[in-house]
Amino acid sequence: MVIRQNNNRLTDCGSSIYLETRPLLTPLLDIKTNEYWLFHGCSQNNLYHLLHKGYDPRVSNLNGNFGGGFYLAENSSKSNKYIPCPGCNQNCVGSSIGCDCTDQENLEFSMILYRAALGDVHIALSYDKNKYCRGPNNQLIRRPPMKANGKDLYDSVMGESMKYGADRLRHREFVLYDSGQAYPEYVIYFRRSTKTLRRPRNIEHLKKTCREFLS
Repeated sequence: MVIRQNNNRLTDCGSSIYLETRPLLTPLLDIKTNEYWLFHGCSQNNLYHLLHKGYDPRVSNLNGNFGGGFYLAENSSKSNKYIPCPGCNQNCVGSSIGCDCTDQENLEFSMILYRAALGDVHIALSYDKNKYCRGPNNQLIRRPPMKANGKDLYDSVMGESMKYGADRLRHREFVLYDSGQAYPEYVIYFRRSTKTLRRPRNIEHLKKTCREFLS
């Protein structure tokens, strides 16, 4: 018996149609795989491993908004927030904001620009911890969500921004789950300007503002 396998083209998937009307900030590189350029900010310690060994999904952080996975962004400013100060390894998402380095303008930061194959993307408009972060027996997972047919998995997740009707994120974020989905195309080296920084009057108010801004 011969059974014909009829796979729908990726261009006909709901996520591809969705992104046609709500395009990313970065250009579409390959319509057949939904490949885009996306940014990833990281520490100097992780930079070497990402460039020479690649992303390892087995050791991804399980505390992300959408569970364990490799997180990227369409705008460099969002990824920049995840890069700790090279001098003290602080002052980023996931660490304290108390950086005391006085020579930040002389410190070199780095960011990776990836070619990322998103495939069939799950568009997350509302945040549901049980749906994205928990699997059977309430265990934390590193896996994309299940499709409506209850059999297949999506290839990636896009956390939609409030600009397009979502309820949580100010900026889009993208989550990959397979090491073969992202290739480090470029490394961007840059310095941060401190000319507009002012000493905070109320540190607790500043912390609250930062948490809201980075979410």
